[in-house]
Amino acid sequence: MNDLTISVYSFGFQKSGIPENGFEDGGGFVFDCRFLPNPHNDPKLRDFTGLDQDIRGFFSEYRSVKSFIDDCVKMIEKAALSYLDKKYSNLQVSFGCTGGRHRSVYCSEEFSKALKAKGFEIKLTHTEI
Repeated sequence: MNDLTISVYSFGFQKSGIPENGFEDGGGFVFDCRFLPNPHNDPKLRDFTGLDQDIRGFFSEYRSVKSFIDDCVKMIEKAALSYLDKKYSNLQVSFGCTGGRHRSVYCSEEFSKALKAKGFEIKLTHTEI
């Protein structure tokens, strides 16, 4: 499935905003992670990012987070297969939260791992960290 690259971004709505799509199609998906539990509210977790084990442990306790990521994977897998049929070369998927350090980073990482395991080519960028 190397004919299609899925460009995945994490970002902060209050920082850089939704990443621009630098491809001709101008399309893509934006997932808002602000409804998920926020580790920023715990002073002990505030300085970590979604790449750190402390944050990974925090999110692993919430079924809603896993369910959200699973739903995103299912939706994008369907879109990606259609993009392949249409000979599109890029699909942009962005995950945003307030500051772009915890929820969006964690979700984009887990989402990317799941799609890589299905054979998709992933390019992952964290805009705020």
